[in-house]
Amino acid sequence: MNFKRLIIYEAFARAYPGEKGKKFDSLMKDLERLKGMGINTVWLMPIHPTGVVERKGTLGSPYAIRDYYEIDPLIGTKDGFKRFVKRAHELNMYVLMDMVLNHAAADNVLVKEHPEWFLRDENGNPTRKVPDWTDIVDFDYSNGELRKYMINMMKYWVEEFDIDGFRCDVAGLVPLDFWLQVRKELDPLKRLIWLSETHDPYMYQAFDITYDYDGYYKFRDFIEGKGSLREYVDFLRMQDHMYPRGYIKMRFLENHDQPRIAKFIEEDSLIQWIAFLFTFKGVPLVHNGQEYGLKEDVDIFNEYTLPFPMEENRISILHRKLAHYRYGTGVFTEGEMLFVKNDQPEKVISYLWRYENRYILCVLNPLLESTKVTLDFSGIWESACIHSKNVFNDEIVRVPVKNSRATVEVGKEPLILSFVLY
Repeated sequence: MNFKRLIIYEAFARAYPGEKGKKFDSLMKDLERLKGMGINTVWLMPIHPTGVVERKGTLGSPYAIRDYYEIDPLIGTKDGFKRFVKRAHELNMYVLMDMVLNHAAADNVLVKEHPEWFLRDENGNPTRKVPDWTDIVDFDYSNGELRKYMINMMKYWVEEFDIDGFRCDVAGLVPLDFWLQVRKELDPLKRLIWLSETHDPYMYQAFDITYDYDGYYKFRDFIEGKGSLREYVDFLRMQDHMYPRGYIKMRFLENHDQPRIAKFIEEDSLIQWIAFLFTFKGVPLVHNGQEYGLKEDVDIFNEYTLPFPMEENRISILHRKLAHYRYGTGVFTEGEMLFVKNDQPEKVISYLWRYENRYILCVLNPLLESTKVTLDFSGIWESACIHSKNVFNDEIVRVPVKNSRATVEVGKEPLILSFVLY
């Protein structure tokens, strides 16, 4: 499996429109739209029943799980989930379950059945490492029986429902040796996709993909005026020295833990960052509603319904176009990405993909200032003539390279040039 081919969509089943208890039907109907948008992997936020004790909000956090073997009746049934997975597979799409193994709801069925499986305070009561997470208690992975339970539970969802992988919540708070044990037990069942919600380099020992939280925080610093574009890009360069060769990061502009990107930046700048999301190395994540430029944050604690279906707009059309382009070229999934230096690093991001004799040059201008930028192709080309349509707007662009330098004009639209050199 080439994990670089994944384009992931985060779906909050409870927030989908439709009758309570039949959310899988709504999700199943949405699969056609997602497939048409270029999505090939659906990550479902937790679908289990939520806790009641110390519940946050009226419905509770989906990350405070009451029973790992059941499905939230507000969402649907096991039969409904099976139908959803089956339909996704018919469309050649993958389904990832959200697996929350660091902690459980304070009234999880295991608290009474196996109190010895939980972290204890000085008074012997179940407790947690993060004080603000008042609706949950943490597991104690020094207990071998707990480990067996969790492994068997994960096997159950694979064997009974044929899911394709797991997004593992706060995976870095769970011992690495447990994740290695999980892989040893589950790998013989099926080649699953393992996504870790952590950016720790050592987690690649057990996971295929990790979050780009370290890069995201630098990105947020830039869009909030706390850092420069140069600092962000320099950090992305540094990641190549921080992570193992061939590492895959899940890149994102927003998710259920982070605010809507459209709240922070104007639409033209958002266009630039969507182009970045789909053309930079890693695996892109699209969060429920991001594809329409929604500004209202998803409420994961209370009644909330996504405003679907929605009319196509400039943002959704671009998501679809670039997702299909990314998946279809082969260059992003098989090739190598090189950073290209430019003479305006405080304003412009530039990088080049190459695969055999095929190339894709990306020059992005998040600050939207119309300007001429000189690119430095030292070590790549001494001379060349790039003649290509801009993938973004189909305009013909000619870029002569002399003495390893080339000048391009940038403005409000991304420059994405796909070409062949012999």
